[in-house]
Amino acid sequence: MGIVKSLGLGYVFERAFERIVPVWVFRFCALAVYQIDSNKFPAGSSSNAHVRICDSAQALQELREVTFADGDEKRTIGLMAKVDGEVAGGLWVAFGDYRDRDLGLSFLLGHERAWIYAARVDPIYRRQGIYSHLMKESTQSRQIAGHSAPLIGVSKLNRNSHRAIQRVGTPVGQVWVVRLGSIVWARATGDLKQNRSLTFRCTHRPIQLSMSEIS
Repeated sequence: MGIVKSLGLGYVFERAFERIVPVWVFRFCALAVYQIDSNKFPAGSSSNAHVRICDSAQALQELREVTFADGDEKRTIGLMAKVDGEVAGGLWVAFGDYRDRDLGLSFLLGHERAWIYAARVDPIYRRQGIYSHLMKESTQSRQIAGHSAPLIGVSKLNRNSHRAIQRVGTPVGQVWVVRLGSIVWARATGDLKQNRSLTFRCTHRPIQLSMSEIS
């Protein structure tokens, strides 16, 4: 009941549905997209976790296991948080563009932006500031790489992530997506632009989303 209250019944149902129903059968998602502002993070560490970039095959495998996601070796970096040597959470950062194969979307980021995805903290380590710590460290890593306008998409049903991101991010738009087999319909709002609203071949011709200006 604690997890349901924390995350929200809708999000718990959404995650359970995704685990049961194959992605190629049906998907629905409503994303709120935020731009992360590194100036809103408090000075100093926000948790006792040690956060570092994954630079070995073993570390990347540990990150995959905690985030349930993977990254393109040439266009992503992975960050992992550990507490007393145990993996507590992690996230991935994509550069250039990010392809969400499950939803049939492609986010065109250009040279200035990066996309944070699959940010997750293990349930036993939540409420310790690790999520915010990961966000802060990933923002600093992107700035070092020259990407100063990071974006993140959060399910509108995920209460925890919304509370955390709203403190350090600015909303830039929303995306509604429905996938049925290889057919995908999407609608973007706010500063988000899209090249089409419907595709019948999402694996080969995904709907492309972008932002026309750096805000």
